[in-house]
This record gives sequence, C-alpha cells and structure tokens, in this order.
Amino acid sequence: MQHWVSGPTGRRSRGARRRPGRAFDGPLRKSKSISREGAHIMSRNLKVGGSLIALIVATSSFATTADAQGSAAAAAAAPAQLEEVVVTGSSIRGVAPVGSNLVSVGQEAITKTAATSVTELVNTVPAITTAGSTPQGQSAYSYYAPQIHSLAGSGSNTTLALVDGLRMPGGGLQYAQTDPNIVPTSALQRVEVLADGASSIYGSDAVAGVVNFITRKTFNGLQVNGRAGSADHYKSYDLNAIWGKTWDTGGFYIAGQYLSQDQLANKLRPFLSQGDYRSVGGSNTNQFTCSPATIRTPASGSNVYLSPSATTTIPGTAANGPCNTSIYGTAIPGVEREGVMAVFTNDFSDKLSVTGKFIYNRLQTFASGLPGALNNITVYGPGSGKGGQINPFFMAPAGEPGATQETVSYLALNSANDYGTDNYENNTVYLTGVADYKLTNDWSMTFSNAMAWSNSVQRQRNVFCSTCAVLDLNGTSQSNGSTTTSAVPGQNIVALNLPLTTANALDVWGNRTSDAVLKQLYVNNTQTQHLNIFYQTKFEVQGKLFDLPAGAVRMAAGAEYMWVKQNVDAVSPNNTSNTSLGARYFVSNLGPRKVKSGYVEFLFPLISEGMGVPFVQALDVNISGRIDNYSDFGSTKNPKIAANWQVNDWIKLRGNYAKSFVAPPLNQVGDPSQGYLRGATGTNASTQIAVPFALYPEVRNVPGCQTVTGPTCTVGGTLNPGLDRSLGAGFAGVVPQTGDSWSVGVDFSPPFIPGLVANVTYWANTFTGGVASPAQPLIINSAALHNRLTICPSGCTPEQVRVFTNVDNGATVGATLPPTVYFMINRDVGNVLNLDVQGIDAMFSYRIPTDALGTFTLGGSLTYFTKFDQDFGDAPFSVLNTSGYNSQFPSIQTKARGQVGWQKGPVAVDVFANYTGKYHNWINTSILPVLSDASGNPIGGGDPVKADLTFDVHASYEFEGDLLNGSQVYIDVKNLFDKDPPFYNGNTTGVGVGAWGFNGFTSNALGRLMSVGFRAAF
Repeated sequence: MQHWVSGPTGRRSRGARRRPGRAFDGPLRKSKSISREGAHIMSRNLKVGGSLIALIVATSSFATTADAQGSAAAAAAAPAQLEEVVVTGSSIRGVAPVGSNLVSVGQEAITKTAATSVTELVNTVPAITTAGSTPQGQSAYSYYAPQIHSLAGSGSNTTLALVDGLRMPGGGLQYAQTDPNIVPTSALQRVEVLADGASSIYGSDAVAGVVNFITRKTFNGLQVNGRAGSADHYKSYDLNAIWGKTWDTGGFYIAGQYLSQDQLANKLRPFLSQGDYRSVGGSNTNQFTCSPATIRTPASGSNVYLSPSATTTIPGTAANGPCNTSIYGTAIPGVEREGVMAVFTNDFSDKLSVTGKFIYNRLQTFASGLPGALNNITVYGPGSGKGGQINPFFMAPAGEPGATQETVSYLALNSANDYGTDNYENNTVYLTGVADYKLTNDWSMTFSNAMAWSNSVQRQRNVFCSTCAVLDLNGTSQSNGSTTTSAVPGQNIVALNLPLTTANALDVWGNRTSDAVLKQLYVNNTQTQHLNIFYQTKFEVQGKLFDLPAGAVRMAAGAEYMWVKQNVDAVSPNNTSNTSLGARYFVSNLGPRKVKSGYVEFLFPLISEGMGVPFVQALDVNISGRIDNYSDFGSTKNPKIAANWQVNDWIKLRGNYAKSFVAPPLNQVGDPSQGYLRGATGTNASTQIAVPFALYPEVRNVPGCQTVTGPTCTVGGTLNPGLDRSLGAGFAGVVPQTGDSWSVGVDFSPPFIPGLVANVTYWANTFTGGVASPAQPLIINSAALHNRLTICPSGCTPEQVRVFTNVDNGATVGATLPPTVYFMINRDVGNVLNLDVQGIDAMFSYRIPTDALGTFTLGGSLTYFTKFDQDFGDAPFSVLNTSGYNSQFPSIQTKARGQVGWQKGPVAVDVFANYTGKYHNWINTSILPVLSDASGNPIGGGDPVKADLTFDVHASYEFEGDLLNGSQVYIDVKNLFDKDPPFYNGNTTGVGVGAWGFNGFTSNALGRLMSVGFRAAF
C-alpha cells in the first residue's frame, strides 16, 4: 500500500509500482529511483515512521498506519525500488520535512472513514478546530478550509489548504478562503498535514500549518463508489467514480462525484427547537414576535400585552418571551455538489515530464426561509389624529381600550408555511500545469502554473419584505411612523402608502388582511455575488551542492508570481418597498493584488551512522527562508530552521522554529474608493448593548440610565439609540498578521514491542495582529478596545457623526439612522487579536497480528492545550478550556479519538471513540456570568458544558477473485448510540446556519447516521 508523500508542486513518482490484482494503481513505467544519497536520507528520516499528526489522522485507520510503517521499512531495505518523492513542507525531493510533524494518509484510511468529502475526513482529526462537528455546510468563519489547533479563524486564516502543493482560489462570501472539497473523493490519493509554521516554503497563511490534498497521479481501470446514509428525518447520497488509462510513459483519468445531503430543520431536533431552555439550565429564547401581535402602548411602557384580548401586561423581559420562533429555523443547510476532475500526465523523454489538471465543481446549499418578524412598529388608531396613517384594523388592548397608539411586534405566518428560500451556489474552475525537466543527474527544474475562477452567489427568493409590512401598518417605511424621514440615506425619498384602507393595510391583530397584501409580504429577492480570480506561476531549481562526510548538501530555490482579484456585486432592498420596486446596488472591485516571491532551502546532513558518534545515528539540519512582496502592503521575510536527531533505530528527536504570516484578505481590507466599505453599508443603527458603569462612567448621564440601579445600562433602544460601524481593515491601516512557532517532539517504535508506534510533540504558536472585526461585547469589556466605544450623554454632534460614518470618503450608511445619537461603536476590521497558544499532541498505534484470530489494532490520539492566552494589545488573559468568548474559534482544552480494530481475511471491523472534554461556556448568553477583572478581561465563571463522547463503527467486506477483486461493501454508523450533543446555552454558527442549544464548532447535530456503501473495481 503506497502512502508516500507528494510535495509543494504535487510531483510524485515517475515509476509507480502496480499491485497485483488492482486495476486502480499506476502503471509499470521506466524506473527513475532516487539517488543513493536521497535513498539514504529518506531511509534515515522515515525509519521511525509517520509523525505525530500523521498518526493522529491515521486513528481513522490504525491498520493503515501500521502498514505504511511496514512499507517504509521495506522501501528502505530496497532502495532500487524507491519512488521519487517530494514531501509537503519541503521543496527538496526525496526528503521528509526535517523537524516537523507530517501526516500521509492514503486511500485505505480514507475508505475507513467512509468520507464523502475532505471536510468529513479532516474532521476526524483532534488537532483540527472543527473536529467532531457536522461535516456539512459552510463554516461561518472559514468557508470549508480546515483550521489547525484553533489558531484563529475568519480573516486570520492561519492554515494553508493546498491541492497537490498549489494554491486554490478563494471562495465563499466572507473571507475568500478555499474549498478543497472541489476534489472528487475518488481522485484523492492521500492527505498530508503539516502542523508547523511553513511560510518559509509556501508564503501567506501557513502559520499553524498546511493541509495538502494529494490527487492520484495515474489510474488504470474503472472504480465506482456509492454510499447512502440515513438519520432521523435526514438522508444523504454519494456517488463517485473514476476511470483511467495508462501507457508506458503516462496516463489519463477522469473522476466525478455527485453528493446530496438533506437540510436539517431545527424542529426536527428537540435540543435545537426547545425555545425555553430554562428546564435544562438555559435561557428562554422565546420572543415577543407573535401572531397575533404583542402590544405596547405609551401607558404600558416596557410592559407588554400578549395579545389584543389581554387585560393585563407582563414585563417585557427576555425571560417572559411567549412565542417559540426557533422551530422555524434551519440548523444545517442541504447540500448538492457535482464535480469532475481530469488529469493527463506523460514523460516526453527521460528528462521532460508534464502533468495537467482540470477541475470543475458546482456546489449548492439550500435552506428554507423564515417567517418575517417585526419589532416595535408604531401604529395609529382612531382618535390619534393621524388621518390617513390610521390603520383600519387597529385594535386597542382589552386592558387599555382607550389607547389610540401602540407599538406592535409580530410574526408574519401564512397558511402555506412558505417563507421563501435562502440558497447558495459556487462554481469553480481550476486549471494547473506542471513541467519537470532534468538538467543533470543532480539538478532539475520545475515550472508550475495554476489559474482559477470561483464564483459564489447567495440568493434569497420570495423572502419577507419588512418595509412592505411597515408601509401596510402605519403608511410609511419608518418604524416610528415618520412621514418626513427619507427611506434612502443622502436622498430625499420618502416612501408612503396613504391613506391606509382595508385593501392595503395589514391586520396583525386578527386575520382580516386582504390576499393581495398577504402575498406581497413575501416578494423580496436579494443577491450577493463574489467572483475570485486567481493566477500563480512558479519556477524552481534544486539539486546537490556538494558532499559532506555525512552526505550531500542539497538545495532548492524558487521564484513565484501571484495575481489575485475579487469582484463583489450585491442587490438588496433600499427600504422603499420590495426589491422589484426599489433596490440598492453595491459593486466593489478589490485588487488586483500582485505578489512577487523568492525562496531558498538547504539540507545539511551533519552526522551519519557511519561516523560512529555515540548516541547520534544521524543529525540533519534544514534551513529555509522566503521573501514576499505584496503590491498593497509591502514586503515580509520569513525564515525557518529545523533539525532531526536520530538517536538509534527506534528513537528520533525533532524540533523546529519558524516565522510565518497571513496577508490580509482583500475583502477584509475593503474598497478604498468607497470609504473602505466591505458591504452595502458601513454604518447602521446599533443593536442594544449592555454598558458597565465601572468601565464607562459617562454612560450614567445617557437618557434612560440615570435611574438604573444595576451594574450596567442597556443602550441602543428607542430612548437612547446609537451607531454601529464596520469598515474594512484598510481604513485603519492593516498590516500582515505574523506568527512565531516552535515545536519539539519524539517518535519511537521500540523493537521490544513489535507493532507499536508512538509520538509526542510539544508545540507553541504566537500569533500577532490577527485581522478581525471585534464583536460588541469584546469592545465593551476589553481595556485595549475601550476607545472603540464613544459615549455622547447629550447626543453626538453632527461633525462627530459625519467623521464616524466616513461618508466624505464614499462610505454609505443604513436607511434609518436615529435623529439623535448617544453612542458610536467602532467594529472596523483591524489587527486586533494576539494569541499565545501551546499544547501537546500525542498518539500511539499498536498492531497485533495473530495466526488464528487475524490482526488487531489499538490506538489513540490526543490534542491537549496547555496554554491559550489572548489579548487585544493590553495585558494577556487566558481563555483556556472555554468556548464562546471568541465567536470565530473555540479554545477547548481536550480532544481525542481512539480506535479498536480487527481484520481477518476480507472482513474488517473498526470501532472509534470521539471525545471532547468538558469546558466552560463564555458566550455572552451564558447563565452563570463570566467574571471579569478590573480591566474587563475574563477571569472565570460561565456555564459548565459536559464532556462529549460518541462512538462510530465501520465494518467492511472486501471481495477477492478474478471478477470482483478489490471491490468492497461496508456498513458505517456515526454516533452509534444516537447521543444528543451537550447542552450549550448559545447560538454558534460554526456549521450551517446555526441554532441555539449546541456548540456548532465541536458537536454534530445529525444524531445517529447509518450508511451502507460499496466500492466496485473493474
């Protein structure tokens, strides 16, 4: 079984071996084995076996890892049959990355996870941030790109995802991060994970490490794979196939995949749609948006009549919300994905080899729309003196029959339960070409090129038109009923629907609304489109410089050029009516960004086995460095030094230090021609926020706060409104985010315990200047962000508002900014996040072959954080073993995965245990308050969240013989005991649309998923 690694440009063997009886391996071709020096180096570097992270991933199939170890030993014993290899994390062929952790997981391990996508595969790795989460739908903060060691998210993409060592285009609508799922699973040869800083080789984004998805070089024959899965009210289907033909000097294959996964509505899982969670120690998430409407009058103040027939009021606090609106949400969107990949490779001579690749992938996600909600809309009744604004259906509450004005909150239900759709579509075209030319016996050069287009579109069809509903309630587009306020900022456009009659008014108190009015409530259509265009070309030379007593000094050097551009086009309502009558258009052209880079890498073998140095069988040192020059923010330099110390045949010590960086994403920088907008508007009316008197004494003088007796005053309501701004990072002069990393580790496979392989690594990463838009609670409670909130007790001046909104430079504002502004909160994207994270990765794999009972495998892998400090430019504080304080990534201390397997002949059974340790919920909705120090930084408290332990089972039967040789059938069960996720009092959007009651970053909402599948080889 071949698991050997591919490298920075995806170049692999020119002489792949064919396994007897397998139609899907590469052809017998002209042998081009690596040199004697390369064989010696690779034998020495790979003798102990895979690295820590390799074996973490390989807990998906510990038998696979053990077989790979055996293959390594066999290869070392027969160097004449060795394949030429290039390793992820190194530009030098034939050499494993020195000092680093590397994973190489092949087809057998992929099969044992029954993965339908690479997201599902990498989510089995404890070191991946989203390990254990639902492998369906976009991550709200990283698209589909994996993140190693929870090292930030969003614009701070600290993990670089590659396909065959080459970059992919950005995708999605948020941070332009990659989607490696564009590779059909049938074309995937293996996955390599490098969990160390690697900007010295790859440039931007490789702070936490690299995940490289390696595709097959060649394929001969036909293989068809299918899987059908079922959970409660959920179905999934996957069909993928690959066909190929090889010849003496090369080959061609084409692979395709179709994947369909149902959406999961909140109402289908009680833990997602309970609404009032107080019985399980949570919050009441029910709302006052009800049908019929709930009512407030000037006399009732903040107290609420629950219906027009109510004779008494109740306090309008969150705990009293009567209506469960969560039953209408979608926790996980449905998915359809179709893709095709074609690969051609050929050796045109003993010196020249060329490989070309084409990928087309189409992704759709879909979710049902939600019933529209209105909050605190002013309506007028008889006796109000409002003339044509009087709603003919007006009903005063029974407890206050003389009321002539009220504010209503309403949920716009309809009998058809049809509230439109929210769909997402991505189309990606990806082309690569790689040419290798052998200059001499010791030197070669490589030219590679990649180009791609990724077009992402979010469409809402026939969704709620809130402006239409307000027009039908009070005759204006304004929630306060103003007939003079412009609906469009900066223009004198007043939208009116006067006079209100029974034909054009909305009845929120009963069911007297006309069919025409009801129909036009769900007519809004919106669209947002992001087009990412990407081009990269690279030239590299490498070979042997000279000989030292321990071996050859080798070097690789290269130059790169990258060109990136992003276009944004959005259509949304302009607050005059529905989009067919009044629309707002936002167009932004970001870039192009031009990047010129150069890099060099040296390998120094300092001590070899033949030199007879005590306790040093081998000592190798690797030094690399890279310079990147960006057209929009200048240059950055990143070195790395690493070493391997082979103590003896079964113990290897390793370590490295690296500096890395992340270039600010284009769409986070914003459009400078439009005041650095990164969306249709830069400033809007703020939501309500709780401001502590201790941190902001001036808030005591804001209207509504003078008589408050508690520690905080809530501002942002009708009495004390404010502004919220979120402009791109270019407005604040963003610079690259930087990282420093180091790790030390030991790999060992003791000969006195045959079959045992184990690894331990202690790693540390510091990350400075992470690009993010800080959430309002972080600004309010963090001393370093204190100046992002401005309090104006007497109202902010027009000059303050003008400067804050940045309208002079082209920025735009929301439709209905308050006439008097009492606070302004600045959530501009900037270099705000600093992290200091350390931890331990550990694993063991024990393979026990027996003559009579077959082969048993035991194994376990663990990621354990020992430190997780962060700051925003002031004193650091710990968020270790918490989730929720950072909305973009968790910092849970312990994740682990274990396996027990058995195989005899064609039958194999594997049981996996997935564990997430207990932690504390530090989201701002936790029941137990998060405790803070005098600076507002958290020091403890929060809700305890229980540990999560689930079990998976995979059983397979592989056919032997001439007809079905290599074909397989299997049964796979995820979450065998159908265990609900631990209760989490909050709403995360780590997967899907998100829902209250579970942590989407770490928990799977599907429940028990049973699948049957087959692999037919012809």
